[in-house]
Amino acid sequence: MNKHEYLDKLEKSLRAAHVQDCADILGEYAEHFELKLQDGYSEEETAAKLAPPQDIADQFARINSIGNKQQGIKLVLSVGLTLLDICVGAFFVSLYAWVIALGAFAIAAAGLGFCVVTGISLWSIIPQMPYVCALFAGFVLLALAVLSAVGMEYCRLYTTQLLKIYVRWHKVVLGDDRCVSPPLAIHPQMRPKKRRFTRNIALISFVVCAVCCIVWYISMVIAAGALEPWHIWQWFE
Repeated sequence: MNKHEYLDKLEKSLRAAHVQDCADILGEYAEHFELKLQDGYSEEETAAKLAPPQDIADQFARINSIGNKQQGIKLVLSVGLTLLDICVGAFFVSLYAWVIALGAFAIAAAGLGFCVVTGISLWSIIPQMPYVCALFAGFVLLALAVLSAVGMEYCRLYTTQLLKIYVRWHKVVLGDDRCVSPPLAIHPQMRPKKRRFTRNIALISFVVCAVCCIVWYISMVIAAGALEPWHIWQWFE
């Protein structure tokens, strides 16, 4: 049974059992197939490891039935979870703020690096130095911009995955998703090609940044004739 056949049977079973949120359940199982495909499993292997569609529909129908009889308990849990959600929400806001900060730094570093390489000085924020030194300084900034962009993407993926796990736990506590939905991976999943590309870009950027930083300092020492060229060129005066 492939992905399409499994999801089609699951949809029919869910609708026959009058299960609510059918679209959300199908979306979770479709995502599970995609994640397993990225890990090297075929659609047939993934379908074979999952429970039969009818059994899944019966479990969801049973959970809905139990949930309707425990509205009072759910109300108490909902109040407690609401208080917890305020703290957890602030935590996720800070994580996404960090993602935004990394993105802003990447853009700023890329723009400043471009200005240094091309010799454009905006508002006199770029200190004076010979062009050869400035060239390597620009390469350092551009490499930092790429590293920051990669870090931003990884932070975004991990934060989003943590949010999915928390939402799933939220449903489990309320009894809406008890041992039925497919498991979520702790680490975010990326296609192998994208994972290799991202890692290679990060490694190359790190090497370029380190080498250019060393060469930048050496070129400044040679040009200024001193171990502390920033004093010779009066950068901080």
